Amino acid sequence: MLDSCKGFRLSLIAALVFVLAACSSSVRVGQECEIIAHRGGSSLAPENSIAAIEKSIDLGVDAVEVDVRMSADGYVIVMHDKRVDRTSNGHGLVKRLSLDELKSLRLLTLAKEISDENIPTLDEVLACVAGRCKVLIEIKEDDCRGIEQAVADVVARRNAEDWVAVQAFSDDVLERLAEIGVSFPLEKLFVFKLPFLPYIYDKGFSRFSFKKYSYIASFNVKKEFARKGLVKKIQGACKKVKVWTLKEGESAAPGGINGVITDYPQLFKP
Repeated sequence: MLDSCKGFRLSLIAALVFVLAACSSSVRVGQECEIIAHRGGSSLAPENSIAAIEKSIDLGVDAVEVDVRMSADGYVIVMHDKRVDRTSNGHGLVKRLSLDELKSLRLLTLAKEISDENIPTLDEVLACVAGRCKVLIEIKEDDCRGIEQAVADVVARRNAEDWVAVQAFSDDVLERLAEIGVSFPLEKLFVFKLPFLPYIYDKGFSRFSFKKYSYIASFNVKKEFARKGLVKKIQGACKKVKVWTLKEGESAAPGGINGVITDYPQLFKP
């Protein structure tokens, strides 16, 4: 009973936070703010494709963000969804398809037309970028033990430690990477923090403290909930703040956020 009451109170507070943030929040982008192309730059070409990444790099972005999952035969695949259905001409779960099966598919354009782009591996993405900008890798699943080491191995093989970071919603994923002892930055994704309470919402409620997340370099929060007080508190703890997913550019703000993750990098890098 006590647990259910606590859950109800947290849900009620969360709903209030959503309403207040939707009414009042605003993010302004300064010149020192990193521009990160979400899903490679999904408005420019098929999401998470080599073509999108190349176009974003041509624009001069500071980083590209890609999502990764594991194939049935243990390759790190660049794909946002659990299934390939929405973004390709195929069907099925990524984790049930082999690399050869995934490579036989073609990615879809925004107009849902079949493109010439295939589903890349993380290795291919890092080979393409080759240090021309940073790469922010989001590990999308926490039910596949071994993906952390697999990602770390690909990064090491490409000597990409100096220009790669990994983000995730899952504490388990981030903690396993920290235990491995990776040298690249780890970044914590969450939606919002409850005001006056030590909880964040990251697909579920998690207790928040800087001691708990001492190994985290950046907290990446949903744009609508990047309140000035929260940004100041995080930066005061010598951590960075990035917001997702920004779709409009605004004027510079002193002491603003450190990075924006956006589907529309062309709005910030014309």
